[in-house]
Formats: sequence, C-alpha cells, structure tokens
Amino acid sequence: MKRIRALHGPTRGIRDYLEIVERDPEWEEFRSHDAGGSHKELLDGLTDLQHGLCGYCEIDLTELDRQVEHWVPRSDPAGASRALDVTNMIACCKGGTEGVYGSTRISDETRYREPVRYHQSCGQRKGSQVNDDLIDPRTLPALPSLTRVLVDGRMEVDVPACKSVGVSVDRVQRTIEILGLNVGRLRNARARHWRALVDVWKGFAEDFGMMEEAAREELLPKNGRLPKFFTTNRSYFGSLSERVLNEPPQAWI
Repeated sequence: MKRIRALHGPTRGIRDYLEIVERDPEWEEFRSHDAGGSHKELLDGLTDLQHGLCGYCEIDLTELDRQVEHWVPRSDPAGASRALDVTNMIACCKGGTEGVYGSTRISDETRYREPVRYHQSCGQRKGSQVNDDLIDPRTLPALPSLTRVLVDGRMEVDVPACKSVGVSVDRVQRTIEILGLNVGRLRNARARHWRALVDVWKGFAEDFGMMEEAAREELLPKNGRLPKFFTTNRSYFGSLSERVLNEPPQAWI
C-alpha cells in the first residue's frame, strides 16, 4: 500500500446532482444520475489521481474491476451522511469477489480465484468495519514506505521505516490484515511479478547506472499510470527506489 492523493472538491456531476435532488442525496440514485455519466466521471477522477492503481492492493484498475470505496462505510451512521463526500472516497478494485461481469468471465487468478471467501481483499475484506487501527492510504507518508514485499510475495511491515516516522508498527500490521493484503491470490500475483522483474533485470544487477534507469522504468508513471504492484517494484529495487522516488517532482504520489 502506498500514499495516494485525494479529491479535494466535488466533481461536476456530484454538484449537478446535489443541485437537483429535493431530498437527502442517495448514493445509488447518484450512480444512475445522468445515465451513469456522473458516476463514471467520479470514478475516472479518482482513478487518475491514483495513477490507475487500487488504493489498497495496487493492482491496476480496469473498466471491469474498479469501484468507489467509501472509507467510512455507507452502512455506518457516520458514513451515511458522507455518501457524496469526495473526501470519503477511494478508487479500489472489487477485491476478488466477481468472476463474471455481464458476458465477460475473468480468467486472471490475480483478480478472481475460488474459493472467493478465502481470497477477498481490499474494500470487500474491510466490509463495514470502522477500525481505528486501519490506516487511510491518503495519510501515509510518501517516503519511506511502511511496508515491503518479499520474494515470495508476502507483504510485511517495515519496522525501521515505521519507527523513523513515528507510525505504529501494530497499526500497519493490522491494516495489512484487515484489508487482506496477504491473501493467496495477491501473494501469488506479487511473487510472479517479482520473478518477472528478476527475469528482465538480472543481467544488469552489477551495473548501477542501468539499474537506476530500470528503477525509473518500473516505478515512475507513464501516461499518468503507474505499473501495478508498485510496492513490489519498490522493494525489488531497494535503496535505488527511494533514490529515484525522492527526485522532484515526485509525480508518482
């Protein structure tokens, strides 16, 4: 999980909807407002801010696998009044819960794997929880990374990094657990991604200049999009990652 940016004001579609609604605004009604165009505008805006990655697991968001996640769930009394509050919204994947979208079947086990209940993550795993231990990715420090990915795809807490910025190690660990960021589906996907990085770059391991350029290639946005599993890339390149990510203008945040 990495630091992500947040929308700071309502989209045009939200403003238009709020101007015409004659009672308390409703999320589902908003979703169908303007034939769904306003909802798509919102989701596109969040996706762009996050450089195309899920705000939790960092999988690349697609038209079939993305949704608006309410940080404070709409089912919670505090979240019900914030259904149209963009400061309560993150773009996320669907947490591995849907294998069929209309007539399209998802065959990628990175996104969907049976049995579903053992492979749910992100908003689906979090559900209606309001937990003080859960860390909002919009509040994470950009540097250093508070988590790291191991060769086998497991995500773990970077204890020295947490201590260096005064963030509770236990909170980061609980966030990983609550969001299901180490379910087999994601762990296996990150391990495959790590092996792919090794296959591409192992021949240049002793060439510092080439590896620094490789880190830029694998970590910085292209056409506004970041490569999936950003923290895996970041962990693979180690200290080179932090060197590259610390360079201005830090468009990766």
